[in-house]
Amino acid sequence: MNPVRIMLARGLFAGGVLLLGACAVRADAAPDRLRHDATITLQRSTCFGNCPAYVVTVAADGRISFTGHAHVQTRQASGQATPAQLAAIAAALEQAGLRSMRDSYVSRDDGCDMVLSDQPGITITVTDSSGSKTVDFYLGCSGATTDAVRQRIEALARSIDRQLDTTRWIGQPTAPGAVERADR
Repeated sequence: MNPVRIMLARGLFAGGVLLLGACAVRADAAPDRLRHDATITLQRSTCFGNCPAYVVTVAADGRISFTGHAHVQTRQASGQATPAQLAAIAAALEQAGLRSMRDSYVSRDDGCDMVLSDQPGITITVTDSSGSKTVDFYLGCSGATTDAVRQRIEALARSIDRQLDTTRWIGQPTAPGAVERADR
């Protein structure tokens, strides 16, 4: 066989192996579902105003639990997430890089150059067989350190809310000082 053809064949073979290897690595890295033992919890705290305060948790099997604390229409609820919703949350978690974030962004010690009072907070916890990771983010916190992750944490929280359809339980926020009905 011609030495040029041999080198060309080897090059094509090596290139094909590299491409297939890259696809295999990407397929493993891209989450298509939550780990079988995972739970994800989103907690939003209240503010000086009518910011909804609640905790919503979803398990890998799709079970959703919601507990409303303030400025929500529902105090306790449950639901079921679809595999597509779970996959979207898994992708959002991966994109946000939650496990690479600090545990806390709430004070000057956490990198807040300025702290505004009376703002809500976001706490997201992921627990699975590899451990637990919680990120506590106060939305009144600003500075280079916090601003570097603000969009990712807010986008992740919005994605969890959207996929789990928390608006069905939050409803219209109540006005500060308004009496909330006890039958909810």
